[in-house]
Amino acid sequence: MITLFMAMLALSGCQTAPQKGLSPAQIAVLKQQGFELTDEGWAFGLSGKVLFGSDIESLNNASTEIVQRIGKALLGVGIERVRVDGHTDASGKEAYNEQLSLRRAKSVGKVLTGVGMKEENIKLRGLGSSQPVASNDTAAGRTENRRVSIVVIAD
Repeated sequence: MITLFMAMLALSGCQTAPQKGLSPAQIAVLKQQGFELTDEGWAFGLSGKVLFGSDIESLNNASTEIVQRIGKALLGVGIERVRVDGHTDASGKEAYNEQLSLRRAKSVGKVLTGVGMKEENIKLRGLGSSQPVASNDTAAGRTENRRVSIVVIAD
């Protein structure tokens, strides 16, 4: 009986809990791709890199290539779950802006599924103009606010 107990104790010591959070290799890839640690996780703010024209929801070729590169890099290190947040400037009605921002998030999500990310692992949010990164009082500020963010949450 003591031998059985010792064997069980030894075997239980070999079990390790599954790792929570991101590995150092995953964090290194996130940093290499331009992600920054925020209160909500690792975020790639596409502002300055992937901007949308006024009332435009589709990505241009350069933006599509950036999202494809990011998606492939994330999948390459086993990051399979992301959140995509769409944003708008404050022009127009808020209800319309929320729908436009969601369509922007969907356009990025479509590119991510195109490189192999599963649709059910991509959470889409349309935040409208609720989280500006620049002043909506200037054309340059409004341009910065028409953006999408890709967020990786360590679970």
